[in-house]
Amino acid sequence: MRSDDSINILLVDDRPENLLALEAIIEQKDYNLIKAVSGEEALKYLLKYDFAAILLDVQMPGMDGFGTAKIIKAREKTKSIPILFITANNMDSEHIFTGYSLGAIDYILKPFDPIILKAKVESLVEIYKMNQLLKQQAERLEEKKLELEKANKELRRISSELLVSEALANVISDTSIDSMLVLDKDGIILKVNPTVEKMFLYQEQELLNENITTLFSGGKSQKCLDAILPVIRSLDSIYENSKEMKLTRKDGTTFPADIQLGKRYVQEKCIIACTIRDITKKKEDEHRITHMAYHDGLTDLPNRRLFNDQLQKLVDKAKDNFEPLALLYVDMDRFKYINDSLGHYIGDRVLCEISKILKQCMRNHDFVARVGGDEFNIILPNTNRETALEKAEYILQAFKKPIHIDNYELFITTSIGISIFPYDGGETSILSKNADAALYRAKEAGKNQYNVFHSGMNLQTYRKFIMQNDLRKAVERNELKLVYQPKIDLKTNQINGAEALIRWEHPNWGIIMPSEFIPLAEEIGTIIEIGEWVFRSACEQIKLWEKKGISPIRVAVNFSARQFLQKDLLTKMKDILMETDTNPNLIEIEITESVLLGNETYIGKLFHHFKKMGIHLTIDDFGTGFSSLNYLRRFPFQTIKIDKTFIQELSNKNTEGIALIQSIISLAKALRMSVIAEGVETEEQLNLLKELHCQEVQGYLFSPPIPSEKLEYLLTINREKALLKKDALLESEPLLKQKRVPYTKASPLNGSFDENQEILTAALNKTKEIYSISKREMDVFELIVQGLSNKEISDKLFISEHTVKNHITRIFQKLMVTDRLQAMAKVYNACMEEGKFRQA
Repeated sequence: MRSDDSINILLVDDRPENLLALEAIIEQKDYNLIKAVSGEEALKYLLKYDFAAILLDVQMPGMDGFGTAKIIKAREKTKSIPILFITANNMDSEHIFTGYSLGAIDYILKPFDPIILKAKVESLVEIYKMNQLLKQQAERLEEKKLELEKANKELRRISSELLVSEALANVISDTSIDSMLVLDKDGIILKVNPTVEKMFLYQEQELLNENITTLFSGGKSQKCLDAILPVIRSLDSIYENSKEMKLTRKDGTTFPADIQLGKRYVQEKCIIACTIRDITKKKEDEHRITHMAYHDGLTDLPNRRLFNDQLQKLVDKAKDNFEPLALLYVDMDRFKYINDSLGHYIGDRVLCEISKILKQCMRNHDFVARVGGDEFNIILPNTNRETALEKAEYILQAFKKPIHIDNYELFITTSIGISIFPYDGGETSILSKNADAALYRAKEAGKNQYNVFHSGMNLQTYRKFIMQNDLRKAVERNELKLVYQPKIDLKTNQINGAEALIRWEHPNWGIIMPSEFIPLAEEIGTIIEIGEWVFRSACEQIKLWEKKGISPIRVAVNFSARQFLQKDLLTKMKDILMETDTNPNLIEIEITESVLLGNETYIGKLFHHFKKMGIHLTIDDFGTGFSSLNYLRRFPFQTIKIDKTFIQELSNKNTEGIALIQSIISLAKALRMSVIAEGVETEEQLNLLKELHCQEVQGYLFSPPIPSEKLEYLLTINREKALLKKDALLESEPLLKQKRVPYTKASPLNGSFDENQEILTAALNKTKEIYSISKREMDVFELIVQGLSNKEISDKLFISEHTVKNHITRIFQKLMVTDRLQAMAKVYNACMEEGKFRQA
C-alpha cells in the first residue's frame, strides 16, 4: 500500500525473475517499487510518477537500456533522476563509457551482490531525500523572499507616507495660527511650533524644559490646568473637552484662549499635545454680535429686547428689596412731520440728538432704551412717584431747547406716560401696559406733557385700582350673581322671557354694577372666564326651573366683543349646553353693534351656527351704532331691542321720538323680526308702545332686575293673571314698585354725586382731626384726593412746586404713608366707614 510520503523506485528489466530478485533485495516499507519489463513501459511510468532512482537493465529487446536512458536524460522532468545500470559482468569498457556518457550514476553487475545493491539504492534514496528537502527549503526561501520583498515594498510605502505625513504635520504646525506644544506627563514643554513665539512673545529656547503653567495667569486658570493634567494622565487616549482660560504673554498682557489637550504613548513614554487658540477676536465678534442684537443700530441705545430683559430683572430686584420702580414711556410729538418734510436722514440725526438728551437727563443707574421709531422707554430703579414726576418734568424742560441739525433749528416736544411699581402693576406686562395707557392719555390731552397712570387718581379710580385683584378671584369665591329682569309679552300680558344680568356681591363694598366692573374685566383679561360663568349659570337656572315644574322661559345673556374672539367659543357653548342638558331654544344671545365692528366675517359664521343650534339672536341697543341696517341684512337676527335712550324720550309731545320708534317697528315687521323695548318706566311710554304695536317690553315699570327666587314667584302667580290689569305684577311685588333700586344694598360710594361728596367731606374732616393736618396742608391734600399733580396744585393754590412738595412730604409723614396711593387708601377707608355709619 502506498502513501503520499512513499519513495518511488523504477525497476526496468525484461526478465521477471530479475525484477523479483531486485524487489526482494531493496524492498522497504517506505519504498514504492514500480516494475517495467521494457524501455517503452518504463517511459510511460516516468510520465506518471516522480522517481528517486531508476534501476535499468542495459540489454533488453527492443529499446535497450542505453536508448531508454538517452530519452530519460533528454526530458526536462526526468533528466535529474539518477540511473543505476544493471548489466552482465562481461561488459566491455566501451559499453561502460557509453552508460556514463548517457548519465548513469553507477553500474551493478549480474549476478549482483544484494548488500552492494541495497547500499547503492539506499544512498540514491538518501540523495533523493536530501534533494527534496533542499527543494522544499528553496521553495520556502522563495516564499520568504517574496514576503520580504512585499514587506520591504510596504515599508517603503509607509516610510514614504510617513515622510509626507511628517512634512504635512510640520507644515501645519509651522503655519498654524494656533500654538502647539508637546509636553511630558508633568507638563514640561518639550517642543513648540513657531506660532508660540508670536502668540506669547517667548523665544523657543526660553520655553523648552519649562512648565506650561508659565503661560497661565491668575489662580483660576492655574487651578484649572492643575486639575486637567492629572485627568489627562489617567486617560488612555485624547482628552476631547476644550477649556477657555486666560493666558499670559511674556510682557505680562493676558488674552482669552481655548485649550485642547490630548495624549499618546510613544515607546511607552507619555506625550501630551497642547493646542492653544487665541479667541480674542472671537470674543470681540461675539460681543459685537450681542451688542448688535440688544442695541439700536442708529442711536446705540438698548433696544426692545434688552429693555424687556432689563425690566424683568429690575422688577424682580425691586420685589426682593421692597423698592419702588418707575417706568416712563416717552414718545416724540408729531415726529412724522420731520421725516416727511426734511427726510429720514435728518430724522435719524434728530433721533440721535434725542437719545443724547434723554441720557443726559438720567442718572447713571437709570436705563434708557429706544423701542421703536420715535419711542423711548426709561426705567428708573428705586424711584418713587414724586421723583418720577420730577424726572418727567426735567425731560419736558430739556426739550424746550431747540435741536440744531445743519441749518435747521428744530423744536421737539414729547409726551410721557408713567407707571410705578408696585402700585400700577406687580408684573412687567401690566406695568408696560399701564405706562402705555398713560402715554395715550398724555397724547389725548394735547401732547407735550406727562401723565401718570394713577396720577389723576380720585376715590373712584382708586376703587377701580384695588378692585382688580379682587375681580380675578370673584368667580372662585362665588361672589358673582345673576339677577333677571322679566320681559313682558304685550299680547298675552305674560312673562315670556328674562334678561340675565350680572352683579358682583363684593364682601366689603356690597353690590357692584356691571357698568363698573365689566370694562375692568375686559382690561385685565378675566371677561372670558366671567362670560363663561354667566352662560353656564343661566343654563343651570333654566334646568333648575324645569325640575321645579315651572314652565321654562327664554333667558337672554349678553356677550362682549372679547368673548367672540375665542377660537373655541362654539365648542365651549355646545359643551355647556350638553353638560347642563339645556334646550338651546331657551337661550337668547344679545349682541350690541360695537361687538360686530371689525369681526363681521368671523362673527357672522358663528351667528349662523347659533341659529342652526336653535339659539335666539337679538341685536341690542339698536339705533345707537353706525351700521344697524346693514347688520340686519347680513346677520340672522330674530329680534331688535330698541335702546332705552329712545324709550326715555318717548312721550305724546315728542312726535319725532314716536316716528322713530314706529319706523323701527315697521322695519322689524318687514324683516319678519320681533321688537322689544327696554327701559320702559312710565305708563305713558307703555301706552304709546302698545299703540305702535310693539310686541315686548322690559323695564322698571314692571320689575327691576330681581333674584331667581323672586322671578320664580312672579312666574307662578302671574300665569293666571293679566299682568297689565291694575299693575298685577307690581301688586304682587309692592317693594319693587316703591323702590326702583337693585335688590340689595349697594356700596357707600355707589350713590349720587352729592351723597358721595358729603361722605368724602366728612371723611376728610375726620382725617384732618385724627392726623392733625393744618389748614394749608388740607388745601393741598384735598387737591391730591381730586387727582391733581404737583404742578396743577401749584397753579391752583398760587404757590411754588417746591412748597407743594414740602406740604406733601409733611402730609405723608403725618399719615405714615410714602406716596399718593397709600394716602388715597387712608381716605377711601375713611369714606367706607362714614358710608356704613350713615347707612346704619
